[in-house]
Amino acid sequence: MNFQVKKQHGLTLLCAISALSLFTGCTAKPGEGSATQAYKGIISLDGIKFGLPEESAKSAILSFVADPNVNLAGFTQYLSRTYDANGGQYAIAYKDTLPKQLRVLYAQKPISKADALAKIAALLPATANPESKVDDSEVKAGKKDAPVETHWYGDNLKSELIYTGKDATAVKVVSIVSVATKASEAAKDAVTKSAEAKGEKKAE
Repeated sequence: MNFQVKKQHGLTLLCAISALSLFTGCTAKPGEGSATQAYKGIISLDGIKFGLPEESAKSAILSFVADPNVNLAGFTQYLSRTYDANGGQYAIAYKDTLPKQLRVLYAQKPISKADALAKIAALLPATANPESKVDDSEVKAGKKDAPVETHWYGDNLKSELIYTGKDATAVKVVSIVSVATKASEAAKDAVTKSAEAKGEKKAE
């Protein structure tokens, strides 16, 4: 099994994938190897959404393999052994077991923007907020070789389309990224603890 992945140094590089070379897999030809959950160790790519627990990716040894090139403290990444119908390879990154980024890489054959948006819609978790903002300034500027178009869903979740060229007609990477801040995480913890406290008092 040969995956060509450039060594990544921190969450910044995980998110700024446009600056890295895309890697490819060799376990199955694009479009083949459609996985199902009928067998132990297999997860269907079609059913994966952002937020998949790390233990699920880790235990699906016939569908995913740990990326040895991501060895930063607290970070792990899993690469799919198979591809989706358009030849995309999945890369799921975690920080301290929490989902940080879900990417689908179309290194062999980039896809259209319409297909990329459809893919993002399929990857978004059911709990995602409605789309709140779109930043396509890099696309409109037409200066970068691989412009990024960003769609926001509230303040803590975004998706990215990374195009193959300045004309922004084909997409080579789609991703869902968690940008939760320490403040937002602290707020969530406070809400959770408050709910638990109320539950305990009610039980008494």
